[in-house]
Amino acid sequence: MKTKKAKTEKKELPKDFKVNSSLADKYADQPLFKDKVDRANYILKTIGLPKV
Repeated sequence: MKTKKAKTEKKELPKDFKVNSSLADKYADQPLFKDKVDRANYILKTIGLPKV
């Protein structure tokens, strides 16, 4: 089996695209999609990981 190499390349942003760094701190502590994460964790605990 061949192993996959991790991609370390950064994708370049479009010319007019700007990143607002203040948003990273604004949403860092908010539990976004908490209900989906809780459901996924429940399924993993009860059923477990799929066998490959």
